[in-house]
Amino acid sequence: MIERLAVGAYRGGMAAAAAAAGLASRLPGAPARWQALGARLGRLGDHERALASGAPAVWLHAASVGELNAARPLLRRLRERFAERLCVVSTLTRTGLELARQSPEAQLALLLPLDAPGTVRRLLALFQLEAFFFTETEIWPTLLAELAARGVPTFMVSGRVGPGTMRHARWLRPLYRQALTCVDCCMQSEEDARRILALGADPRRVQVAGSLKFDAAAAEPPPDVLRLAAALGTRRMIVAGSTHAGEDEMVLEAFRRVLAGRADLTLLLAPRHPERLAAVADLVRAGGFSLARYSELATLEEGRVPAVILLDVVGPLAHCYALGVIAFVGGSLVPVGGHNVIEPARAGRPVLVGPHTEHAADTVERLVAGGAALRVGSAESLAWALAGLLDEPVRMADMGRRARALVEGGQGAVERHLKIIAARLSMTRFARAAG
Repeated sequence: MIERLAVGAYRGGMAAAAAAAGLASRLPGAPARWQALGARLGRLGDHERALASGAPAVWLHAASVGELNAARPLLRRLRERFAERLCVVSTLTRTGLELARQSPEAQLALLLPLDAPGTVRRLLALFQLEAFFFTETEIWPTLLAELAARGVPTFMVSGRVGPGTMRHARWLRPLYRQALTCVDCCMQSEEDARRILALGADPRRVQVAGSLKFDAAAAEPPPDVLRLAAALGTRRMIVAGSTHAGEDEMVLEAFRRVLAGRADLTLLLAPRHPERLAAVADLVRAGGFSLARYSELATLEEGRVPAVILLDVVGPLAHCYALGVIAFVGGSLVPVGGHNVIEPARAGRPVLVGPHTEHAADTVERLVAGGAALRVGSAESLAWALAGLLDEPVRMADMGRRARALVEGGQGAVERHLKIIAARLSMTRFARAAG
């Protein structure tokens, strides 16, 4: 009874949200963010509809850039397995959508529709889906229920359930239990497996397969990264990736402190959200630092590298970690939960994080325990950590080697995922053949 009420309330609320979004997106003079809501109503353009129209398809959903990058090695292998199928990729963000459209693995890229019954059904009706994959914590009850009703094999890949979700488990379980009934959950860790079971997943469908982020192979660096490497010359670069509001100020203050007496330093600052770029640029200028945007590097005079480079392009961050000597990973000095520490570790760089790393807790703890990462709690302690490493290059190199070794030791998740997927799809085909 409680479960039916929860599902009914959720679906009703999402239907109302979709109706409001449809109205808001059509209002004359509506803000751009309101107009953008129209892209999440399950409607495709003529070209996209022609691609989708009844074609056998497989679909992978990843929330944003980080999740999509992590899933790409698996997506490539799925493309090989489903060579004659349309490969659909969806995300929740515009930056993720841009990356999906640039990815050779995706034949059709779109924003995931709002999780309302009519919106979801309208979009699913365009496809003849043979499998659906979603990453990490992207549990959308209406979508998963509609997939189950159509008999589409569905997989949670690189599954993760954070402590924040578990704090609301009492309220989420009535909603999630039905949604997860027919989902094969390939979880990152034993703790994630325990948590997804607590949310109502079928124990027969839960297995630990590891994190796909360990297997994500770096592509060849684009020309602009090579230009940055040439421009840096012998300068040492600190990379602060995926920073949030309230965090950039601490990073810049720490950089100011370590810059004294170390004139060969440059800071690459990469805000997590592109809409914050102008505000962050103002912070840098207000701090008295010379500044250039990454997209403007080609216009810089040779040898005139500024104190701070603002990364204003989606995609190159992983390559930029490899150009730096130390990496700070953001979302961790402020209570966001932390971001991808595997990219700088794979590049063989010491990793610095703040106290808030719930979203990557298992990996961060492995790096810290293995002598590859350090925790800091303020601008002052970040400055002390940076200065200590910059003044001890042997220690810095050793931490980098440990970081890379820990990442290499965690690889193999793609193969484990593929075995689970192949077994389930074989069972599904057998069941259908048996009638």
